[in-house]
Amino acid sequence: MQAWQFEINNNSAYAQHGKAWEDALLLRFEDGLRLPNEETCAGFFLDLKNGRCEEIRYASETDISDTPIVLTAPSKVWEQLIKEKKDPLFMIMSGTIRLEKGSMMKLGLQRNAAKALLAGAATATHEVKKQLAAACAQLERKPDKTTATHGSPHTTRKSYATTSRGLDFDSYPMQLFQKAKQLGVWNPAAINFEQDRQQWLTFSEEEKDLIFRLTAMFMGGEEAVTLDLLPLIQVLAREGRIEEEMFLTSFLWEEAKHTEFFALFLRDVVQKPFDMEHYHGPAYCNLFHGELEPALQRLHHDSSPRAQLLASLTYNMIVEGTLAETGYEAYHRMLTEQDMLPGLREGIGLLKRDESRHIAFGLYLIERLLTANPKLRDEFETEAGRLAGMAIDVVDEIFGPYELMPFNLEKSWFADFAVNQFKKRMNKLIKA
Repeated sequence: MQAWQFEINNNSAYAQHGKAWEDALLLRFEDGLRLPNEETCAGFFLDLKNGRCEEIRYASETDISDTPIVLTAPSKVWEQLIKEKKDPLFMIMSGTIRLEKGSMMKLGLQRNAAKALLAGAATATHEVKKQLAAACAQLERKPDKTTATHGSPHTTRKSYATTSRGLDFDSYPMQLFQKAKQLGVWNPAAINFEQDRQQWLTFSEEEKDLIFRLTAMFMGGEEAVTLDLLPLIQVLAREGRIEEEMFLTSFLWEEAKHTEFFALFLRDVVQKPFDMEHYHGPAYCNLFHGELEPALQRLHHDSSPRAQLLASLTYNMIVEGTLAETGYEAYHRMLTEQDMLPGLREGIGLLKRDESRHIAFGLYLIERLLTANPKLRDEFETEAGRLAGMAIDVVDEIFGPYELMPFNLEKSWFADFAVNQFKKRMNKLIKA
């Protein structure tokens, strides 16, 4: 513990990222921590203040009730977290580590400090150093040529699935395709925005600003996923996965329809031109421009399972399944509870139904790729944790400009909903 405290206080990364962290932290061992004298304790207690660690000691049961942040997991999970340099935020959001006390939003924003904190534990003893070196050597092995193949944009087709094997109507993509044909046929241009326009005139400037902000983020996101889905469709088409491609035709059409829906709301309700780009803050741009677009565009020259996996993770699980789904749920609840903007509310309800199919396909694709390429699982989990943290940054960015959030929106609700959705899906994938 003394060595760990020394490593923390001599870690420039923790000094930088931990400046805003002032709360004590308890890492609780669910199965008890056995001490050299054969006694057990609750875990480790860390007294953290502004980029420094004042004390590390064994924690008592009393500390559990007195400490602001308590994280709980079996001892083997803590060992895995330290020895294998696992992402702590990913393990919390996936439910491997349980947050007993404290704010999920705050932990998400302090994820870089948490990484630096646990990195100190990994270097605290010579034995852990040896184990970490062995783990790093394993991770740095040469790529497996059987899973790192690069697809060519041109193939020579010799037959058709429909005339050789027939369509697999029982496959999950075809089941989603049937639902898309039944539930996805709605026309944004048919939605009546007359009442929305009347209500819009009664809103305060701050209320209008929040609706502008959320609409700008949703609209930009829908346009981005419309543009960025094409490379994935092309890859699956080249692989001859006709059932998956058939569903993705409805997927792409629906994303384009969602983009039209928000454009119609702005045209028919706001009824004046304005620049909305300034509502896309740094965290938003980092995720959509810095992560989503490159992950999908990479598929033009790299169609390996790894590239497909990271593209679907970024697109389906993070952008749609964590960030957008949380935003749409909060937006729809806000509109319903306030009984306002019925046209916008109707459209978002239909849009949410479409998105549920999109996310379901993403989970299917990720599960298929992980099952066929189990060596990619560690990298997938690491990337999932990193990208989930970026989604939390976007949520935090939404609330930043407002001293008092209009329409009683709560940041903690956003964070908790996002974490629960992420956790539910990760648990399904981890068990796959």
